[in-house]
Amino acid sequence: MFSRNISTITSIPALSFLLFFTFVAFFSKVVQAQEEENTSHKITLGSYFSKGDYGGVEETSINYFPVSYEFARFPWVLSITVPYLALKGPGDVFLETGNIGREREGGDDFINETGVGDLFLSATYQFPPIFDDWVFVDFTVQAKLPTADEKKDLGTGEPDFGYQLDFYTTLERNTYFSTFGYRQRGKTALFDLENSLYGSLGYMRQFGEKTYLGLIYDYRAKASSNSFESHEVMPFVSYNPGQQWNLMLYSIMGFTDSSADTAFGIQASYTFP
Repeated sequence: MFSRNISTITSIPALSFLLFFTFVAFFSKVVQAQEEENTSHKITLGSYFSKGDYGGVEETSINYFPVSYEFARFPWVLSITVPYLALKGPGDVFLETGNIGREREGGDDFINETGVGDLFLSATYQFPPIFDDWVFVDFTVQAKLPTADEKKDLGTGEPDFGYQLDFYTTLERNTYFSTFGYRQRGKTALFDLENSLYGSLGYMRQFGEKTYLGLIYDYRAKASSNSFESHEVMPFVSYNPGQQWNLMLYSIMGFTDSSADTAFGIQASYTFP
């Protein structure tokens, strides 16, 4: 039986995100085989940094520090993410969307702000395996609550909702996965936000008993009439130093102006026995 034992990347743009939430987002939760309806609790601490001009003149730097709690009891996984955000730049770049406000009034104001970011909630239903326990399917509903201060340009000030399907399978030490989702964005007078589709394809291979290496390609349709669609790749390494611990390092490389020039992060997760 396939064990859903891959760490979750939280709040990362490349996973539609964030990405997170990406990346929510894709990686499977720590849950035992279907017949073992165990309950688990997981705490994840993350740190993400990005910098780039996003197609503009001035550079924007983003420091993002999410704290996540996850409760899992098959077939359900519930999570909440509370982030701290530091943003420095022209004030027209957001973590999930890139540059969306080049033409808005007051868009040339330079900001240097810190504060609580938007809160993320998600609920995932894990379907029973299909095709003789070969293919696994998850359905996730996500909500972004506008806890970030829109007056500081740390958020849009409106709630967003997302709907996501994940498919994955494993062959010996290889895992293949894909994500298809839709983001419904709250409308605001300051930004010409649009609902959009997103998707990703990924591959991961296990080396030894504790190490995983992988690569994700992520596509995100443009978030406003002033922005661009996003194409990104994310290489990552995941390491389990103990039965309950997981460490992950990743970087993100983008190919359009909706992505940062430099982006990387680290996260640590602990699952309570």
